[in-house]
Amino acid sequence: MIRWLRHGESTWNAAGRLQYGNPTPPLTETGRRQARDAADRLQGAPVWMLLSSPARRAVETAEIVAEVLDLPVELDDRLVERGRDETVESVRSRLADLLHERGDGLLVVSHGDTIAIAVEQLTGVPCAVPQNAQVHVTDPLVEGPPGLLASSRLADRKPV
Repeated sequence: MIRWLRHGESTWNAAGRLQYGNPTPPLTETGRRQARDAADRLQGAPVWMLLSSPARRAVETAEIVAEVLDLPVELDDRLVERGRDETVESVRSRLADLLHERGDGLLVVSHGDTIAIAVEQLTGVPCAVPQNAQVHVTDPLVEGPPGLLASSRLADRKPV
């Protein structure tokens, strides 16, 4: 399974500003609480690698989760937010490369648009942009549309 976690609320999220790939906005106190809550929900999940976008808000979220799950954080530039002039197809391409290399058992901390594109790419089902600190789970072992992976959503429940 691959768990996709959107970063917690950033200062720019709180102000209603679009970040368009700006890596500098940090988490708010609410964002740090959201990350701790997500970490609690993820305890016991079969995760052995934590990957994160290098954007500050994603790294902060990943570090909070990593401390609870006792995992190191590995940064990967392919998980950055979709740039202002970047196409959806180029995001799909960089995500396909990442997934081809990494496979199963991942917790990926990234951005709403990147996660929505990844989940749709893997399942064939449109995915709304997740809320801050929301988790999506894609499972390569569950049959979905022909040739694609199925997805289930974890909102406020503990993972199975």
